[in-house]
Amino acid sequence: MKRQTRKVVLGMLASLTMVAISSCSSDDNAIEEKPIVKPAEKATVELAVKDVTETSVTFSVNATNATNVSYYLIKANQNGDAPVITQEEIFSKGTALTSWEAPIEVTDLEDQTKYYIFAAAKNKDGVITLIEQPISATTLQKIDVSIQLSDIDSTHERVIFTITPDGAKTIRYKVVEKTTPELTVDQVLEQGSNIMNVKAPVTLKPKGFKPETEYTIYVAAVSLTGAKLLKTAQAKTKSAEDATNDGTIVFTNVEFTSSLEEKAGQKLAYYTLHFKNTNWQARFQLGALSSNADEIKEGKYILSSKRDPGNPGPERIADNFEVIDLQTNQVVKDIDYGDIIITKENGSYKIAIDMVKLDIKNPRFKGVFQGNPVKK
Repeated sequence: MKRQTRKVVLGMLASLTMVAISSCSSDDNAIEEKPIVKPAEKATVELAVKDVTETSVTFSVNATNATNVSYYLIKANQNGDAPVITQEEIFSKGTALTSWEAPIEVTDLEDQTKYYIFAAAKNKDGVITLIEQPISATTLQKIDVSIQLSDIDSTHERVIFTITPDGAKTIRYKVVEKTTPELTVDQVLEQGSNIMNVKAPVTLKPKGFKPETEYTIYVAAVSLTGAKLLKTAQAKTKSAEDATNDGTIVFTNVEFTSSLEEKAGQKLAYYTLHFKNTNWQARFQLGALSSNADEIKEGKYILSSKRDPGNPGPERIADNFEVIDLQTNQVVKDIDYGDIIITKENGSYKIAIDMVKLDIKNPRFKGVFQGNPVKK
């Protein structure tokens, strides 16, 4: 009986051992290893202003590791500082971008107004990156001034053009060789020559330029509200050979009268020169510091565009000049300004008249005399 019981017990132990071994080797109860998921890379976003007008701002967006980007453009506060904007506001109040390869233009803005642009980007995990600093842009002032540049012409040494302004408070111009670096409106306003009459068209004929050379004419204007405008035009001077056929009148005879006057301890000589040839006659009165009224003093005498009424000052030409075309009996009245240069060599005078005329079709009155003027 005992032997039979021992056999049963041993059988049961063997069975349990087999079950335990079987359970330990089963694949159903093996431990699974889960893969490690790395977080998405942080998104970056940058902005750069490309252009500003009176009513618009254009800027570019550079974003990396971003699934979407939003920007928010808002006015500066009263102190001109950037408002406090949260990243949530950029997405809730701003404009979402599906693509940021092309520049973005925001229009319908107020002129002369400072704006700030905020931007934020999300990566694929939805993590938001806010731009480090908002960028600012100030819209320009609306232009309430206009300039027309017309009647562009030239001689071998002059550049000729007409300026027609509208709404200008200040106008300045500058003529430079075309190869000169481009000038800004502020450079022209600082360095240019002033235009006195800003209410009507004015024709200008500055000289002293090189023949057969390309020039750029710059004209800058400022309106009553401070708006600035710049206009340009191109001109090319004629060849030096053309100067011999530029209509210079050769006077064959010059007579003069003279007088002396003392002012403030200085002696002033006044010379009235009468130029003549078959087709023309002209009269100019000159003033010089000299005690000798019998001999015309050498020098450069200026006819000012502002005019000198009465007797002229030293090295000046009086306003009472007269030029007559004897073929038509027409008096030339459109001379604006100019000069007469008198030199003397080997006892012989050379007198060169170079006057600028307002008539663009006949831009100059030039005359020359070589010989000895006769005193009357």
